[in-house]
Amino acid sequence: MRFLGSGAAGWNSEWLKKSPHMRRQSSVLLDGRVLIDFTECSFEMLPEGSRPEVLFQTHSHGDHYNPTAAVKSGVKRIYVQETWASAAREDIERTAQKLSLPAPEVVALPFGKPVDECGMRFTGVPANHSTSRVTDGVLERASLYLVEKGPARLLYAVDTGGLMGDAARMIGIDPHIHRDNYGKYSKSGSYVAEPKAITALVMEATDGDSDDDFRQFVHSSVQNVHRIVQMLKKHKRYSPPSGQCAYITHLGLKYRAWPSEQIDAELPEGMRSAGDGLEVVLG
Repeated sequence: MRFLGSGAAGWNSEWLKKSPHMRRQSSVLLDGRVLIDFTECSFEMLPEGSRPEVLFQTHSHGDHYNPTAAVKSGVKRIYVQETWASAAREDIERTAQKLSLPAPEVVALPFGKPVDECGMRFTGVPANHSTSRVTDGVLERASLYLVEKGPARLLYAVDTGGLMGDAARMIGIDPHIHRDNYGKYSKSGSYVAEPKAITALVMEATDGDSDDDFRQFVHSSVQNVHRIVQMLKKHKRYSPPSGQCAYITHLGLKYRAWPSEQIDAELPEGMRSAGDGLEVVLG
């Protein structure tokens, strides 16, 4: 995994030199072939010669979704949550025509339905986040993604205020559902997965950690992420390989002008900031 934009300060970034307190656009590149979110400032972090093939969008906010960047990236397919797929399709087709470039296919992805791309399996699950975008009379739903490859199970959780119960059940990490009672809930099909731990976690920490920060409705804080990590570990729903940290991204204003080393010194044990351009191998 390569973080193309993370919320942790990247001092070589031309974008951040213009405004150190700018909210860094969040994006990652998986196995050099699959993007999750992508904006124009993410291009500077792409490895030289890389040719991403697929883009998964979490939601339509401009710090994650940019039709011009998506078309210029050269990806063949773009997955978006089904509630805003028709709007995204119009965005992409209009932009491609303006740029005289091929339009990627836009695929509507329901929650809980896995798709296989580039040797990995992706499952979109609901985020606790709001865009206020309405398509055909339906409010857009934002997504988190479970990414699976071999024994690795990564939960990529940007943007979201904590983890919703529905998402936890689709992923298989809700401690309330265990081996003995799973059959009682599994009638819901793909909406309740068999209990199984994740092995890696990337989660946002935009909220400012103060009691009066209004963003707690739709974003998480460092403390919130830490509590989730500790709870999931206690109940064996998060089992990272020895020495692997949980990564936080899309950081709150306090951290946006800090170098990653300074952020990490303040974080709880087992957590690390996702610095721009950072490459990690997740188990």
